[in-house]
Amino acid sequence: PPEYNRKVANAGGPSEIETLLGDRGFQLIRVEIRTAGDLSQGMDRLKSEGAECLFAVLSHWTRISLVVNLVRSMELPAALYARTTSGYNGITALTAASAGLREISHTDTTDLHTRFKDGMEPEMLEWVEGVTAWRLMRKSRLMCWGGSYGANMPYTRSDPEWLESRLVAEVMTEQEVVLTDIADRILADESPRLERFVDWLMDSGLKVEYDERMCTPETVHRQTALYLAARDRLSELAGENIHGVSLKCHFELSTTHWGCTGCLVPAFLPFPEGPEGKQMVIPVACEGDLNGLVSLLMLHSVNPE
Repeated sequence: PPEYNRKVANAGGPSEIETLLGDRGFQLIRVEIRTAGDLSQGMDRLKSEGAECLFAVLSHWTRISLVVNLVRSMELPAALYARTTSGYNGITALTAASAGLREISHTDTTDLHTRFKDGMEPEMLEWVEGVTAWRLMRKSRLMCWGGSYGANMPYTRSDPEWLESRLVAEVMTEQEVVLTDIADRILADESPRLERFVDWLMDSGLKVEYDERMCTPETVHRQTALYLAARDRLSELAGENIHGVSLKCHFELSTTHWGCTGCLVPAFLPFPEGPEGKQMVIPVACEGDLNGLVSLLMLHSVNPE
């Protein structure tokens, strides 16, 4: 094929797209691909630096096979972006590359590739934010203390294997006794952490109304101990990359085993601060509600602040 003059396309520093994405806090890995050798080296670099998605900027006609092989081989969410202003003619390359991706053997990354052109920057930013959040979810694990499907509520039923195939790395399970054993030790030691947490609540403006029946100093300490136990257990499992948990209260915690619900766990695991200062935000769902937990993780991944 003829060699086209690419000087206009390669002139200057970062493109407007790179500037836009960089200003939104995304770390960019720029790879220029003209030959099969460039493709091989570029993919090695993208893999080694942990690329989360592909964004192919097309300004002029190019070797379509290079674009197709890049998307197919990397198996990452991919978008094609055509530059059409200032003498650029990326639309022809975009349509040809998109057609090529639809003709090869079907995968999620080839079938679900997205197409943009200049002027669609708001939609482009939404796509990048969405797919990078999804990639974060795919590396995350969920912990279900007590398993799933609690309190005979059908809507909490889910399919862990399907979630692992599409949205998260793994759905883990531990029995509630793992937490209650840690909580019992905290209570037995009369840990100053209990009073420190309650004092922090009071200093933050919380008013506790004891009724000598449901809400007593003892039950507040039991709830607090269970919450601290959850934090301690997650610290023990730090290498597992757990980004969301569920706690099944009924009826093991509430009546048959612990005699107290674990409501401080969903109240304060997602809280960004504690008595010791800033802490990791962990989305929590109740009663093994995996559907709700995945929804919370999805929202948190999009907006981790």
